[in-house]
Amino acid sequence: MPLSFEEIVERARDGSLRLAAEEFTDPTVRGVFATYLDSPELNFSDAEFTAESMMVRGRCVVPALGPEPCPAVAEFLADTSGRAVVGFVLVVDAPKWRLPEPFPAYDLSPLQALGAQSPVVVLDATPPTDKASEQERTPVVAGARWELPGLDEPVLFLASEHEGVFTVSARFPDGLTLPSLRYVADLPGCAGADAVTNHFPAEWQGLLASALPALREVTVSYTPGDGRVTGELDVGLADEWPLLAGVTLSQVRARIALDSAARQNGWGGLSVELSAHLSVGGLESAVTVDLPALTAHGELADGSGLFEQAAPDLGKNGLGRLSFLCDLREGAFVVAGELLSPLEIAGVRIEDQTVLVSGGGDRELEVALAGTLVVGGTRIGVKAARSAQGWGLTVEADRIAFRDISAWTEQAMGSGLPASLAELTLRELCFEIVPTPSGRLFAAAGSAEFPLPAGLRARAHLTARISTGDGPADVEATGSLLLAGPESSLMELDLVADKDPDATSWTATWAAQEGITLGEALAPLLPATGSPTAGLPNLLPAVEKVSLRYTAPTAAGAAASLVLTTDTRQQARAVLVVTD
Repeated sequence: MPLSFEEIVERARDGSLRLAAEEFTDPTVRGVFATYLDSPELNFSDAEFTAESMMVRGRCVVPALGPEPCPAVAEFLADTSGRAVVGFVLVVDAPKWRLPEPFPAYDLSPLQALGAQSPVVVLDATPPTDKASEQERTPVVAGARWELPGLDEPVLFLASEHEGVFTVSARFPDGLTLPSLRYVADLPGCAGADAVTNHFPAEWQGLLASALPALREVTVSYTPGDGRVTGELDVGLADEWPLLAGVTLSQVRARIALDSAARQNGWGGLSVELSAHLSVGGLESAVTVDLPALTAHGELADGSGLFEQAAPDLGKNGLGRLSFLCDLREGAFVVAGELLSPLEIAGVRIEDQTVLVSGGGDRELEVALAGTLVVGGTRIGVKAARSAQGWGLTVEADRIAFRDISAWTEQAMGSGLPASLAELTLRELCFEIVPTPSGRLFAAAGSAEFPLPAGLRARAHLTARISTGDGPADVEATGSLLLAGPESSLMELDLVADKDPDATSWTATWAAQEGITLGEALAPLLPATGSPTAGLPNLLPAVEKVSLRYTAPTAAGAAASLVLTTDTRQQARAVLVVTD
């Protein structure tokens, strides 16, 4: 007959309990009697059985540990019916720190330096659940007990030793409640770990003070030679933390990593990673919280409701994995996901599209797109935003050839940019393409170094526009041209490129009320060693207008040329032609 719980209760009434190997059908359980108890029976004296926990406490003789009865606790395992006993786990306090065979032959005395009070052995006399667990199971392990402040009974930690390094660990599936988070410093080897509270920002100290932490798991490694301690602790902090209106963290847990080798002015080698379930603005996500920044990041399990509200037109494109970032101080969040089917934005196809939805706190929901645009072989990051007219595109590039941008607008907008600017390399370029009531608008701005004939150089800030509609595209390029004169003086001219995209010329003009001398007007275009105005009297009329007309080199071989014309109030004119 299988051994029942009723029979164990009846046997333990007089303070003694006898368990026989033959009362258990599983060979693994019987093997524990033969191998580790060296007897077909296990006899408890001073036995006290607790039905709620299915445990018996008392004393028993384990021959390998000596002839005297040792304090012991047995926890029984029931079958699926809950009535028959199929096995047990036996924890025996060992009389000596050095364990004999057939138990793990460890000398556990170094653990006393971590505060251990007594060594134990743990016998697993339960049936294996499957063949894999049978191969991996260890029927006997060593351990030690620690007395922790605030707890009624010592806590059992399993122990092992490998190449001189001891590892102690414990798991508490239901959680071991600590009076406060600072009590983690009383765990084995964790002296100084109460500084964990310093990793939390000031506004969360009240939450910590009211929490009753539940210890879930502890693993600590100890090297007696140098005293180094490393380890990890998993602590449940709260079932629910309301942070802001509409922002709640639940299932809050802290994973604490420590390393005494990094100790500096206390416990420098300590880090904290917080995990939780976050509810904000109707969104639910498992998150990791960065401390003390209070930013939470994770993956959004279901964002369909968010996108139906914020961007219903994107639903048909499909969404991949959704990453989630939230500022827990303000409740603001950003959700990012890849569009499975790219959206054509303002007539332009973008690669690697990601949709971004931001909101929370006092912010309205906003939707933006990000992706990659290929211009002349250069991959450029782009952003898109939605207006009443539709999606618009914004692009920024540190450096790109003007002819590449022109070739791209030829393809994307149906018109290139003025050929007179084709030799330029643009820096800090920013352009956008937005829908208009009648078509689309391309608008760009950037700076460039101007290569002029005869080795002359100038700087310019340029803007360009292409607008499309019912008729031909309207193209314009304007800007300001800066010419450096003697002693670093500057002349700034207004530049306008010929509108025809195939035209190779532009004009830049400068005008002033007071005027300048002819020599000053020509200086930016002449070598410093000489001037055609040398020796001319200063009585010549002041120049009030300067015009530059540039013609780019042609494919037929015509050289670039620059014509400077100066005008005075008396209608006098001087012309300077510069060519390569």
